[in-house]
Amino acid sequence: MGLSAAVLAGVERSLAPLDAARRALYRAFVPWLGPWIRDRDVRVGLHGASVVLGSLVGAVLAPLWLLALGPVLLGVPHLVADLRYLVARPGLHRRRGALVIGALVALSSALVDLRIGLVGAALAPLFARAPLARRLAAAVPFFALAGVALVAVRPAHVALAHAHNLVAVAVWLALSAAVHGHATGLARGVTATGFGIALAAILGGAFDTVALTGLGIPGGPSLAYHVASLAPGLDPVWATRWVVAFAFAQSVHYGLWLRVIPEEARPRPSPRSWKASLRALRADLGDPVLVVAIALTVGFAIWGLFDLGASRAGYLRLALFHGPLELSVLGLLLAEGREALRPETP
Repeated sequence: MGLSAAVLAGVERSLAPLDAARRALYRAFVPWLGPWIRDRDVRVGLHGASVVLGSLVGAVLAPLWLLALGPVLLGVPHLVADLRYLVARPGLHRRRGALVIGALVALSSALVDLRIGLVGAALAPLFARAPLARRLAAAVPFFALAGVALVAVRPAHVALAHAHNLVAVAVWLALSAAVHGHATGLARGVTATGFGIALAAILGGAFDTVALTGLGIPGGPSLAYHVASLAPGLDPVWATRWVVAFAFAQSVHYGLWLRVIPEEARPRPSPRSWKASLRALRADLGDPVLVVAIALTVGFAIWGLFDLGASRAGYLRLALFHGPLELSVLGLLLAEGREALRPETP
């Protein structure tokens, strides 16, 4: 048994108590949990509502905690979900042009230069499986964004930081439609609408009097730091609103990738055990990728115990590629429609 397989076998053994507790819970509450077990839409709706509501409460009451701890604890697992559902499952890594686009996107993190990844995102629609006119039309806005970034990288960076959380919602809805073969249902529409209403309420000032933005996290970046990176040049009221809005949207972003999208993409409507989930993840991404992801997750968490600000900054440098990655997939969706994310059949 290789090192990667041995590590993951140990992780699988550690999941046995969780699966035992899960079985006991289902047996005890099966009269009330029946719809939860049988109906995917029920789980998607409840997970989606809890993600939006929980993120809103956290962003209003303790945004600096969300901004500091979210990337350090959940960042790498959410990157793994990105790669799994946007690349591996639909087989985009095997497509024509994937090597070029992947290299440009990866270089944006390696060289800490967002512009390189945006060039990759602009090229992605040109390799779509669609008529030339649709490919060119889909590529135009992304080439425009890359052009803006070449002459004004700082504004482009700020804009993309906010926009990529919105892109994640759009990609989730498209992924849902691709996986299930039909338009998204009520549960998804309610979640997306709730997200939009909450975001508008934050920016409209509904929570100005209760947002405890001065409540900092020990060792974490201050409100002034986040204002400088997320809302530079704005007056204090609007700057604070945008920071709180980003904390909310980023938390929803993580919740979608780690809780809601796995429910959508599961082949069977019933929930999986923890062991089965790990085995499916290994099948999709391979053992080496998972071991590296586990090592990075643990590493960032330990680093955060000693220097939370530096750990967060280190993760953000690593994750710079995933904004252009999501834009690349969005470009394919604009050119091809939801078929771009339909999972490959064995």
